[in-house]
Amino acid sequence: MTRTAATHLDAATTTLLAGSLRALFAANAGPDAVATGLAELGWDEVLAGDPAAATTLLFTEHGRALATSRALDGVVLAELAPWLPAASGPRAVLHPHPADGDDLRTPAGPLRGLLLGALDGVAEVVVPTGPADAARLLVVPAAQVAGSAAPAGGFDPRSGWLAVSGAAAAPATTSVAAASAWTRGLAAGRRALAAELLGVCEAALALAAAHTSGRVQYGRPIASFQAVRHRLAEAHVAVEATRSTLDAAWAAAGAPDGGAWAARVAKHRAGSAQAEVMRHCVQVLGAMGLSLEGDLHRYVTRAAALDALLGGHLWLAETTGTALLDGAAVDPVVEI
Repeated sequence: MTRTAATHLDAATTTLLAGSLRALFAANAGPDAVATGLAELGWDEVLAGDPAAATTLLFTEHGRALATSRALDGVVLAELAPWLPAASGPRAVLHPHPADGDDLRTPAGPLRGLLLGALDGVAEVVVPTGPADAARLLVVPAAQVAGSAAPAGGFDPRSGWLAVSGAAAAPATTSVAAASAWTRGLAAGRRALAAELLGVCEAALALAAAHTSGRVQYGRPIASFQAVRHRLAEAHVAVEATRSTLDAAWAAAGAPDGGAWAARVAKHRAGSAQAEVMRHCVQVLGAMGLSLEGDLHRYVTRAAALDALLGGHLWLAETTGTALLDGAAVDPVVEI
């Protein structure tokens, strides 16, 4: 049975929804088909009934399936919507470039960042700009950004992400001061990404467990060897630590800032976990862990890409430590 964060959904409903999501993502029909499929499932009603459980379930299964969609855009835009004017059509988010961290580009541009897919059918792009504590939200025509978009490349070409560089910031349809909105949007995005990383790690760990159970050396499965079992156990502990930290982040989500600090810690924990889980999985799979003929490399590359989005774990560790040394207040829920 799929485990989720603390939930009001009963076990039978959770299992049914997980199966429906897995079937949807297995079809691999593209981002638009995912959005249509979620609408047919009545996902908005599920989300309204239990945001924590629904979001965690959706993104965990999204990660497990290595799916590609604009689901993360939807999570972020839901937090930004009260500060933005009515949309003229579908919107996308230009997520901060990993190299920029929280130090977003100035409103004067040029803009750069990451899109989670092509802008076909998208009318407007919402762009967070300026320092995080004084962020502004720009709403620009999609065509203004599309011309500067190119495949992101890097570790995970299957992601379909596009890197934007050099797009003109003006003229923007709207420019609003919304530091608190972006703080909440960023927190929501980080919780969703932590859940997605959780799903990727769970799938990779299941792959490693199956391999070590079937691979025989010296007359017995290699899963029976202590060194292999220790690595799998350590990977499992990393996954469960991520799950617990994500639960804590959701418990803090009702705060005025959207539980920003707790979400930051959850994203860091998930990023650290993926590094540990993938290292152990690659090692216990041996040569198959390095071969493109196997499937593990797909999880390794997707996990690395998701870790970099909205703050990689190394960057988050450094900046969080600096904030603590500077006397930043810590939410009690994450004093662990």
